[in-house]
Amino acid sequence: MRSTVESVTPNWRLVRILAFLLLAAGALGAQPRQILYVTHSAGFRHDSLETSAQVLQDLTRTDGRVAVTWTEDVSQLNAASLALYDAVFFFTSGELPITAEQKAALLDFVRGGKGFGGAHSATDTFYMWPEYLDLIGARFNGHPWVHEVNVQVEDPAHSAIAHLTPEFRISAETYQFRDFSRQRSRVLLTLDTESVDLGHPQANPGTLDFPLAWCHPFGDGRVFYAALGHFRATWRDERFQQMMLQALLWLTGLAEGDANPRPLTSPQSSAVGVANAASLTPAGVVSPGSLISLYGTALTPGSALAVDPRSPVQKLVGARLLLDGDLLDLIYASPGQINAYVRPDIPLAAKSTTLEVQVADEAVMFDVNVAARTPGIFVVTVHDGYLTAWATGLGSVERHGGLDWTTVQPTALVNESEAAVLYSGLAPGWPGLYQVNVEQPLEFSLPARLVLDFGDAQAAGEVARR
Repeated sequence: MRSTVESVTPNWRLVRILAFLLLAAGALGAQPRQILYVTHSAGFRHDSLETSAQVLQDLTRTDGRVAVTWTEDVSQLNAASLALYDAVFFFTSGELPITAEQKAALLDFVRGGKGFGGAHSATDTFYMWPEYLDLIGARFNGHPWVHEVNVQVEDPAHSAIAHLTPEFRISAETYQFRDFSRQRSRVLLTLDTESVDLGHPQANPGTLDFPLAWCHPFGDGRVFYAALGHFRATWRDERFQQMMLQALLWLTGLAEGDANPRPLTSPQSSAVGVANAASLTPAGVVSPGSLISLYGTALTPGSALAVDPRSPVQKLVGARLLLDGDLLDLIYASPGQINAYVRPDIPLAAKSTTLEVQVADEAVMFDVNVAARTPGIFVVTVHDGYLTAWATGLGSVERHGGLDWTTVQPTALVNESEAAVLYSGLAPGWPGLYQVNVEQPLEFSLPARLVLDFGDAQAAGEVARR
């Protein structure tokens, strides 16, 4: 029987042509986005310019998704040349010698959907061109501090700075600005004002808000600016390099990050206000050594972030809490809630004090009461022969046998039966977290309820099932 499938001799010439076309199509699809890096200095010339260009070219060559063309020839800022690029990035200074037509071409380039970025002295550029302020977002207003500073992340969701969360230290010629507006730009990084002298005679007076990186839309385009970059060592810093690479990817649409501004509103506390983080009772009362929760609105500029409770920070996504003027350690912050640790060394001798919430230059202050202890139980767990209450607000401690015991030892009831307390003190290595180990009664069964009585306050919790 004759086969219904006939053999066909391959047309190898056609196969080779098709293979070449497929390879060419793949190569064209993988072409990197193009960035024009401009370092013309019409004012102060930074000795880090050459280093910056080399770093950016090496970074992007290794990454492969974007490519950097370096120039100091500002004649390249024209409509025909800009059509070859996906973004322009400035590390410039002074009044660049470009025409009104070139300025219009640059603005049209960005408004039309392309990217514009700037590092360090890009804000020390074009003082005589009003539209440039709208493009870059602020004007340089001096650098009072030239030393190591702490920089804090305000928007950890943005791809350009997510790896820096929650904060980092770096040596910098730290810029401050005028004409900056949170109505126009979304803040990404801010200066930790605790790391500088705000009394410096050249410091912007009357402000606690010192943005160091931001972004915003410009028409259909994207704008990114970072104030760091003065030193060659900064450009060699892997953290900074990662930020710059991610910024270039974002400017060219290859990475995500919301650029919409987040104008500030005054923070407000809710009806609950502040309370023990475990039980939320009693409301409006704090105690030394405790974990507390504050509830409200606009408590951060918009972001939320939790950090390791063993490594708290004093400013988190743009928010700070001060108790009687002392900064608290923060472990979580969001627009609706802040969790903080009241260090036992904070002096709280009075029976009432003030809690202040600071969000950039917005602040609200309200009264709170102070108690020796505000016990609250997070959870009670079951072990062989004993129960453990994980709690906070159990008051002062004393060191004995390598452990921090509460100065007041509680009595315990398990389902209304007395139970021996084996240990009441701090959970080793966890600020603000206490543990109370209670002997398990002979007639123990679930469900069960544990009550701890310190004489002046009680805490109760349900025993978690095994």
